[in-house]
Parts: sequence; C-alpha cells; structure tokens
Amino acid sequence: MNKLITLLQRILRIIMFIVAVAMLGGALFLIGLHQANKNLEKTPITAQIVYGDDLKSVHEVSYQFEGKKYVRRPLDVYFRKLGSEGEKVTVYVVNDRPGRVFLTRSGKGLIDSAGLFGGWSLVLFLILFGEYQLMRRMKMLEKVIEDKSK
Repeated sequence: MNKLITLLQRILRIIMFIVAVAMLGGALFLIGLHQANKNLEKTPITAQIVYGDDLKSVHEVSYQFEGKKYVRRPLDVYFRKLGSEGEKVTVYVVNDRPGRVFLTRSGKGLIDSAGLFGGWSLVLFLILFGEYQLMRRMKMLEKVIEDKSK
C-alpha cells in the first residue's frame, strides 16, 4: 500500500509540473504575440459582437475593413466579457493584416493574460519546490532518528 501511495504522489507531481510548464509556455507565447503586434499600425473601427458567451472565453466581432467583411475573435480578449450579441464595440485592426483585431491599440489584454498564466505557473512551481524540500528534510530526520536508535 505504501508503494502505491508513493507512486500516486510521483504521478501527481509530474502532472503538476507538466501543467506549470504548459502555463508558463502559454504566458511566454502571449508575451511574444504582444511583442509582435504592439507597435503595428492599427485603425480603430466600430464592430458588432456576433458571438459571446457567459464564460468570458469566446467572443467574435464582425467588422468591415477596406470594403471586405471579417468575423474574427479579438486576440486580446482572454478572460474579458466584451458585451452581449449585437452590441457595438471599438476594435483596432492591423492595417497590414486585417484579420488581426485587438480591443486596445497596444493589445494590453495579452500581457494581462500572460501575467495570470505566469503567476499561477509560478505558484505551482513554488508548491512543488516546497513539497520537495519538506519531503527531503523529513527523510533526513528519519535517517537521524534511525541512526540514534541503533
């Protein structure tokens, strides 16, 4: 039974580590996306929300740029509610790539989301490190007690 618990602990540690690395990778990806798009020339356009959910995770807007109609998801809309379907919202369209649309001129929402992902990944890393240190010290104490009892 003790070996089963040890195996489960190791599996959970591995899963936590993988989740923390994935979240840190996601944060780095969002930072890279922000850096690639923050200084591009953008045009403010009034768009209409065509789809939005209560989970604040999926939103799409419809807009026209240079005579062509687009229905896209703003790249910096993570964890924000745009509004209800049919409402108007100002979006910023990248002039060179009209398929890229943002809610702010600099795409600040990407940095906010990256901070959220990065912060939680650091919390998971700290939990893993603290648990590792605790287990190591417990083993050292067990060894000292075992040596004293001999």
